[in-house]
Amino acid sequence: MTDKYPKITIVTPSYNQAEFLERTILSVINQGYPNLEYFIIDGGSNDGSVDIIKKYEQHIDYWVSEADSGQSNAINKGFKRASGELYNWLNSDDILYPNALHIVADYYKRFPKYQMFFGNRIILDVHDRILKINEGPNFNRREARYFLKIPQETTFFTSTIWENVNGLDESLHYTMDADLWHKFMKYTDFKQIPYFLGAYREHDESKSVQVFGEVSQRDDSQDEFDEYARRYRTWVSKIPRIRRFLYLLSQSRLIIRKSSKKYRIELEHIYNLIAQLDADK
Repeated sequence: MTDKYPKITIVTPSYNQAEFLERTILSVINQGYPNLEYFIIDGGSNDGSVDIIKKYEQHIDYWVSEADSGQSNAINKGFKRASGELYNWLNSDDILYPNALHIVADYYKRFPKYQMFFGNRIILDVHDRILKINEGPNFNRREARYFLKIPQETTFFTSTIWENVNGLDESLHYTMDADLWHKFMKYTDFKQIPYFLGAYREHDESKSVQVFGEVSQRDDSQDEFDEYARRYRTWVSKIPRIRRFLYLLSQSRLIIRKSSKKYRIELEHIYNLIAQLDADK
């Protein structure tokens, strides 16, 4: 391990996300982290994404735009080229908050027995307005057997554990991250980082909206959720109504929190982070 700055590899899988891609790229390259390896694996976009990538290619260690078999395949392709000690994938509509990589590196050095780390997340709309605040759950191995909800874009893990499980299951399109976390649990506990490290963006094409939103369930997601529930004996993903209930419950908790002083302080901090991103544009 480099004494001060362990090498971090970030892979951004992308396909026709030009509306959000530049924001994602800037959130990575403006981290100011001195030992960063950044890859973009584009699936053959035709919406101007490639022009955006070329605009910043001097800050990108590798990129490609070619047809692939989906998000999981793109992420696996990226990490096959990786040389970092820590890995993260950041989807092309999500963002990292300023100083996130320095915080992760610090925790990685301070807690060497862990091979996976995750932080708090914000959920934004297309205009960077805050929809939800998700503080990462305290990791409990027993509870995780039944309900494993880890914010993916704020999750970092070692190259060793990734290689131990042979990466993502490319047959999965909705549950590949949860499937990966369950596999990781064979090798390590997960360390929560009590900072806001990034944001997930909800929009009409994002998977969480397609699965949890008010529109009817996507037929192609249900079989995958059912198989995930069967494989890991979880209850939360098995019934669409339960998933919808949990979504509404999280919204109710947010409404309650808004009346607290702690929430107002958190909100001010988050808006400052967003303002820093705007200043970097």
